[in-house]
Amino acid sequence: MSTVLTSKGADGTTGVPVPRREIALTLFFAFLGTLFDGAELNLVGYPLAYISDTLHVGTLQLIQVVTLQGFASIVGGIAFGWLGDLVGRRWTYTISVLLFGIAAIAGGLAPTYLLFLLSRLVAGVGMGGLFGLSFSMFAECWKTRKRGLMGGSIQSMYFVGQIVTEGVLYFCITELGPDAGWRTGYVLLGAATVVIAALAAFLLPESKQWRAYQTELRAGRLPEGLRRNKVPLVDLFRRRYAFGTVLFVVLATAMFLTTNSMIAYLSTFLIKVEKVSLGTTSVIVLLALVCTAITYPLGGALSDVLKRKWAFLWCCAFGVIGFAWFLGLVLSGSAHVAGDFWTYPTFWALMLCAGACGGFGILGVWMAEFFPTRVRSTGSNLSYYAGRGLGAGVFPLFALTVAGTVPLALALGIVGPVLGAVLAVAAPDHTGRTIEAVE
Repeated sequence: MSTVLTSKGADGTTGVPVPRREIALTLFFAFLGTLFDGAELNLVGYPLAYISDTLHVGTLQLIQVVTLQGFASIVGGIAFGWLGDLVGRRWTYTISVLLFGIAAIAGGLAPTYLLFLLSRLVAGVGMGGLFGLSFSMFAECWKTRKRGLMGGSIQSMYFVGQIVTEGVLYFCITELGPDAGWRTGYVLLGAATVVIAALAAFLLPESKQWRAYQTELRAGRLPEGLRRNKVPLVDLFRRRYAFGTVLFVVLATAMFLTTNSMIAYLSTFLIKVEKVSLGTTSVIVLLALVCTAITYPLGGALSDVLKRKWAFLWCCAFGVIGFAWFLGLVLSGSAHVAGDFWTYPTFWALMLCAGACGGFGILGVWMAEFFPTRVRSTGSNLSYYAGRGLGAGVFPLFALTVAGTVPLALALGIVGPVLGAVLAVAAPDHTGRTIEAVE
């Protein structure tokens, strides 16, 4: 007989039992899905200067690509979240990963800016499925104890993915030259993503909580208030969930303002403004990503102790310090970095900015505990990808337009942690609650 774990809560009740093998496979694909999501998003930011030269366009046009990709991820988030709740987590996850894997290959082969832009729009739609699906599958199989720590660990793979992108592109660019290098890196990362999609089609288990809900729904045993709407998006704006949905969209936006100021502008600031070599830039970006990746599980673990909202608040407060320091250096004309980067205050301010993103390690579990099983994928995806569209798409373009310079645009990332700290207090918090099939 199979050993099972259950989603046991603080009240002692349990959800649908889940075999250990299925928990392990679910975690495996949640980790990989988040990793390739991060890898895909960094495909424009890290090699931006080289893509700009190859396609003969300016920095602003490529930031526009990031903006439009962010809007596309909103479309994908709504579509794949809806599919995840209606047809299941497994096949929706598979299609989502396959879509942005193919898009990465197409982007590497694109001969013109327009075709490159179209490939990133398709990638944005595909990436729109991953967050809500990964955290829905995780929350529906994982025991309550240390849910925040494990959720933060899953989310930290987002930045491991960015490190993977940096490593692959750095190797390809140094070996093959700027033009062929970034293109080859795109194709390699896209091919690896397609392989993950193929594995998911055969190995990823369907959520037992979702299956149990579907059984009750089809049997007609659910009361009116617990039946999913044919358009699950409607359920998110009913009285019980509307306030939380709006707040989570804003909190996700705040987090993306924080992280994507670094993603969009850090490499360009170092290479184009400070004239730092590619090798040194890669080391600095890598250290920033490591700092961020470490804060995710730390933030998640803190949320298991303090509750989600208070841990999120402390992470944002840390970010305010880092961005305020960097902003001060920019305004005083002292924001400089060179080969011996560790001797410059700017480097340490940037490391604090990178470490300011621990709130992301809390957000996924926080939202998964708020939304019920019947619309968990839809709710988490809408909140996260609407936030990505605004914070990772609109804001970087807006910041550069308003600031006029890359350093000041990067420093305007301070808006993110300030907004997050202010609004976290008002958000609903169901830390450690039991996840049930019918809620």
